[in-house]
Amino acid sequence: MDFLGLRQANLDMMAELIPGTNNVTSYIRPFSLLSWIFWKFHGLCERAGKARPNSEEMREFRERIEVLFTWGARIEDTPGIPGKQAEPPPGGGAVPLTFKAWGRVQNSTSLIAALWYGPASKTATGLGFLEPCNGGFFRATDRGGQLAGALDGILRSDTDRYARLLDTLTPVLATEDDARALWTLWGVHSPTFVERKAFGDAVFDRSSVGNYTTLIGQRSSTIALAKLHLSQTAGAVPADDVRRGMFFSGLADGTSYPLPAELRPALRKWIVLQVRQLQRLALESLLSWCEKRVISGMHDMEALTKEAELLFRAENFGLKADDTLAAMIGGLDAQISSVESFVALGRSNTLFSPFALIDKIQAAFNARNERFAAVSLYSLLLCASFVGCFADNERAAVSSGGSSRLSLLHLRKRLSALGDVPLKQAIQFVLESMVLSQHFATAVNRFDGENQRLRLSIEEDGLISLAGKPWEPTVTEDRLPTILELASDCGLLSKAENSFHF
Repeated sequence: MDFLGLRQANLDMMAELIPGTNNVTSYIRPFSLLSWIFWKFHGLCERAGKARPNSEEMREFRERIEVLFTWGARIEDTPGIPGKQAEPPPGGGAVPLTFKAWGRVQNSTSLIAALWYGPASKTATGLGFLEPCNGGFFRATDRGGQLAGALDGILRSDTDRYARLLDTLTPVLATEDDARALWTLWGVHSPTFVERKAFGDAVFDRSSVGNYTTLIGQRSSTIALAKLHLSQTAGAVPADDVRRGMFFSGLADGTSYPLPAELRPALRKWIVLQVRQLQRLALESLLSWCEKRVISGMHDMEALTKEAELLFRAENFGLKADDTLAAMIGGLDAQISSVESFVALGRSNTLFSPFALIDKIQAAFNARNERFAAVSLYSLLLCASFVGCFADNERAAVSSGGSSRLSLLHLRKRLSALGDVPLKQAIQFVLESMVLSQHFATAVNRFDGENQRLRLSIEEDGLISLAGKPWEPTVTEDRLPTILELASDCGLLSKAENSFHF
């Protein structure tokens, strides 16, 4: 889904703001379950006198617990749990508890998989509940042991099932009634006070707010930025409103609030991330527009450029379309003297708001209105002008992705290098260099000898589509919704429906 190769830069920027989590880990309880799996396995091995357990024994035990857990999530139709779509083996009654029997895949539907709770649980990449130990295994850290111990106390209340299904290394069979009963104990909506406290201490530390040299300091500073905004709101607000409110340091009525000095670095990074989100959507939308035009029979770059120019001239962006590219960017630069002035303009003028422009692109795209291409082109000019707010010694903040992933800094450099070219030539450069050539380079670099990643190709008669229908780009999912979910799950915030309040 990353046909221009831009996504990783966005993810890297998110990781600087909210390290240790991802955009799919929404509940505390799976962290406890993973900690319990390794905590319990090592305990069972010690009890059995197994000084050197093998990986097969570990895998069998982990799969058994995960299958039981996700079976319960399937029965209750709980969202956000990997593997719950897997169906029980045919036959009914007591069934085996292995991934093979359930048709599951380790690297995509396991809680320990890279997409899910595994990296977020570990000491090196996440919140520090699991650490590596001899034999290529993991074991629970002291904090992970707190989660595991609290969960173990709950599970032991069902004495029969605990002894029969959980307190043994021997493979077992289980029924739907077993899965349903266990879900009432380890379901995701009932973390204990101990779990909430241990998790809360791992995810947020008030004394680390403002310390940007540590992972917990970076994460705590961003959470503090979200908490500050929520403390200013009158009621519960959804994650989208929190995201925008953090950016503007303001409320829906346009009023702003002061920001402590310790949170200014986090705010600055948050602002850069949102501009980068706009840049990526704009470029990917232009790729989709090119595909749409090629599919409709327009195979020549000259014709594509002419159509894009007509679309741009039909809109009112506050720019003179007959000006040179340098004059257009210079006109925007004159209005944006600093990051603060950029944000202030965005509060009152939708043409300077990344969120308003993203909304316009998406609304036009969904309505099949090609004006989204014009808004995308203007958005690139705005993103380039935004970089002008940063002095030479500050430009590391806008260089994430480098040249190969077209960082914000390289966007400005490439457009500025064009100088006094007219609008038509500037649009042609964007489409040829930043969209099509970027796509070709990304697809070729990722070709593995089997899977074709090209959506367009250049043949004797010009551009042709290889995909059949235009791509539908979306804004890169960030980590804010999940960190708000986790923060509410452990009591740092409160939640009502899909909204949050302080």
